[in-house]
Amino acid sequence: MRRLLWFALTTASIALVGAALLSRLFSEPNAPTAVWFSAVAAVVVQLATYGIARRYALTGDVMKGWGIGALIRVAVLALYGFVAPRMFELPLAPALISFAMFVFVSTVIEPLFLSP
Repeated sequence: MRRLLWFALTTASIALVGAALLSRLFSEPNAPTAVWFSAVAAVVVQLATYGIARRYALTGDVMKGWGIGALIRVAVLALYGFVAPRMFELPLAPALISFAMFVFVSTVIEPLFLSP
């Protein structure tokens, strides 16, 4: 439980700092909204996939859990590309770039929180 909390705090911190920086980078209308929305979506996806990876890590099959999580992340990124611009009227480039960045960075640090 403690590892999940630390991973959640670290992932949320990455998303907060990244969103603050990226929201100033894009000049399109509604770009800051897209970046912040992507930050929240990325944190939710990361916490869900961390739970899967952690469960497999406890049984000694870390790579299987991490692989399933990676497939879920890619699927959500593709789905997000279709949903974000249409359903939420967000600009596509800022939404996808920021979502991908938040997910990638927090995926890179995820193994630090998976060890038993």
